[in-house]
Amino acid sequence: MTDAFAHFPPGAKCTRCREYPSIRLTSHHVIFCADCFLHYFQTAVKRAMKKFGIAQNVPLLVAVSGGKDSLALWDVLNRLDFRTKGLHVNLGIKDFSGASSAAVKQFADSRGLPWSEYALEEALGYTLPEIRKRTRRKICSVCGTIKRQLLNRLAVREGFTNLAMGHNLDDEAGRLLGNMVRHRTEYLEKQYPYLPSSHPRMPAKLKPLYRLEAHEIRTYCKLADIVPVESKCPYSRGATSHSFKEALHFLEQKMPGTKRDFLFTYVDRRKPPMPDSAYGVCGVCGEPAYSDLCSVCNLLGQVREKDEKDNINQ
Repeated sequence: MTDAFAHFPPGAKCTRCREYPSIRLTSHHVIFCADCFLHYFQTAVKRAMKKFGIAQNVPLLVAVSGGKDSLALWDVLNRLDFRTKGLHVNLGIKDFSGASSAAVKQFADSRGLPWSEYALEEALGYTLPEIRKRTRRKICSVCGTIKRQLLNRLAVREGFTNLAMGHNLDDEAGRLLGNMVRHRTEYLEKQYPYLPSSHPRMPAKLKPLYRLEAHEIRTYCKLADIVPVESKCPYSRGATSHSFKEALHFLEQKMPGTKRDFLFTYVDRRKPPMPDSAYGVCGVCGEPAYSDLCSVCNLLGQVREKDEKDNINQ
């Protein structure tokens, strides 16, 4: 299902208020008018924030890519009177990064919301395309590693201890399925929509949209006049995470509610994982690390080594 908007026969009534409906949520077996859908959406985020123990007066840094999920998250948190600031990382991808930055700027300016933008090239010395040319690793994995580390550092620089991210139900269910299929027990133990801080230089991470499906977020964006970046990251094609989400989408079409049941059965019975105390300090940048080098400095070392070899061979 790609869109929740639907046509209903005369006499149909919203499940909540009994007015004429315009939106169908198959997985919930309900139909809503626009106002009641917005109430449903906000209630899902409120439930998540209550589960995380985050009060409205706690400052939140919101990682915003310019896509529908992160902009919808920023919007709904603002409507719920949470104290927020946006954080955007420009990856230096031709055309796509410029469009993403413009989408964030348009959104923030139209609502009077504060935000900061940082360029990957300024932070690490390379754009993502430049890193892609110098490594054999899958670029989606590399990008994920870089963004996680960089968001940690920037959150500390911005003075925030809580970082909100726009991962939705589809993302989390697909990730859960992938970790189960591949028996990644170390990741399964940490799969939870709220991760407490494990180090003074690492913010707590929360995913307030984990109860909401992708098509529900698209519907919210239309109702809230949110205009996300239209294009997709050119490097996302072939990402294995898409295959797991497609598998769950197939089951969802046959048995509505499958994705929710699959994720919530796992998550709602668990407590947040304990903070990880195994961190040391990276010998290069001083950031938290499991070994002598953090993952970013290790990657940058490989990239620079490749540059040196190329220069010698020229």
